[in-house]
Amino acid sequence: MKKLLQVSLQVKILGLVVGLLLLVLTLVTFMVTYMESGEDVQNAEDLALQTATTLSYMPVVQDAFKEKVKDENVNYIAERIRDQIDASAIKIIDREGQLVGYSGLEKPESIDQQDYYSTLTFGGSFVLQPEQGEDVLKAVVPIRVDYDTYMKVEGAVAVEFKMKDIYAEIRADLKDFIFASSSVLILGVIGSILLARSIRKDTLGLEPFQIAALFRERNAVLDSVKEGLIAFDQFEKITMINASARELLDLNDTAEARTINDVITSPKLREMIESNKGVKNMELQYKEKTLIINSNPILEGGVRTGIVVSVRDKTEIKQMVDALSEVKQYSEDLRAQAHEFTSKLYVIMGLIQLEKYQDAIELIKEEADSQKQVTERFFKEILDEKVQAILLGKFAKASEKKIDFYIEDGSSLQRLPAHIPLSPLIIILGNIINNAFEGVAEQKKKSVSFFVTDLGNDIIFEVTDNGTGIRQSDIEKVCTKGYSSKGTGRGYGLANVKEEVDQLNGSIEISSIPQEGTTITIILPKEIKETKGVS
Repeated sequence: MKKLLQVSLQVKILGLVVGLLLLVLTLVTFMVTYMESGEDVQNAEDLALQTATTLSYMPVVQDAFKEKVKDENVNYIAERIRDQIDASAIKIIDREGQLVGYSGLEKPESIDQQDYYSTLTFGGSFVLQPEQGEDVLKAVVPIRVDYDTYMKVEGAVAVEFKMKDIYAEIRADLKDFIFASSSVLILGVIGSILLARSIRKDTLGLEPFQIAALFRERNAVLDSVKEGLIAFDQFEKITMINASARELLDLNDTAEARTINDVITSPKLREMIESNKGVKNMELQYKEKTLIINSNPILEGGVRTGIVVSVRDKTEIKQMVDALSEVKQYSEDLRAQAHEFTSKLYVIMGLIQLEKYQDAIELIKEEADSQKQVTERFFKEILDEKVQAILLGKFAKASEKKIDFYIEDGSSLQRLPAHIPLSPLIIILGNIINNAFEGVAEQKKKSVSFFVTDLGNDIIFEVTDNGTGIRQSDIEKVCTKGYSSKGTGRGYGLANVKEEVDQLNGSIEISSIPQEGTTITIILPKEIKETKGVS
């Protein structure tokens, strides 16, 4: 059954058309045959009756009966009329049943007067239908002779048609009709084949069940794509939209088949969609959302026949970038830590090879004490593992860059609340500590301190360096995206910090004295409160 349903479109159309044509032509043929047979018989009856009546009033027939003489002209007239109407026989008889005139292939030896009794006696006209075993249709009409003072029935005229001749005519008509029907059937078959080929061409050779499967797969794929996708036709009507696009653009389920102007309220977005050149990675503020728009027009012969638009939420892209930044920072910190320990191991190995055992032991003790102090402070005063991991990486990096990086006395931190995850913490602490390292890079004595406390209702992170500082006129600009005094391609670190701090309802405080140093303080509430500003 399944295989029967998956036959080709051409076979389906051909079977449907041929089946319908056969059904219709069969019914029409039956009806035509029935109507034609009845009509031909009725026509034969009418023709026989009219011919007999005409003959009964013809002067030559009237004179033959009035004068009681046989006239050869009667037979001649009967023969002429019989040839014209294609009758099988014409008989003209008198009241005694004797033939006065006759036309036909075989002349009867006797006349059955029973057929003429009613006519000769009562002067009535009638048509005799063929009975069982008979095959002749006969019309009988009386011959009334006018004797001036009275009229008298002197005889009768009979016009006969053989039923086989009538049926032969019906068959001939039916044969013509069947030929015409066969021509219609052949034309229908040819038309159905051409129609099926045209449809297959329009559907790229795919069968209906294949198109249905592709349609279901397309909808499943589109709904599984997180990126919003919308397709418009040449009349700017929506032909396709997935769930992500509806969500990002706040559209309902009735958006399809509606125009751009009906569903898109933003003039800027409409301008991007209607562009014949298309747009790439254009940022758009749409209903309190920051979206990334891409559009690709569909051109045929230089004429736009449609356009496909993709919509992405910048938040998702930002999360992806943040994840990459996290990986990059971890990688960099681990590389610095590995490099630092490798360098010290080489020094220890060199001292051992030079038999400077005491110096090697002192270096090992010094490193062990340093790591012990760092570890003890971490585990005793800073109990949050996320902050510990970030600071350990930065200690290794500071050691590599010969920067004195230390945790100030009085620092303490319990586990951070759940609303402060690792990702924003890496961006915040990583960037402000890296900025401090860059700030002291040119100093002879490089010093960076880190302080943290969670006493009270807020968590406070503070990073201080002894770098060149920031001018007072620039303090308000340092958190602006793209602003940097260190060259092009910079100026995103503190801007990202500001964005993450705002997300956590925190605030940033920056204080700096030129040529003396800078202190950046991050204040994050332990509980979500109203967003604070930058000071």
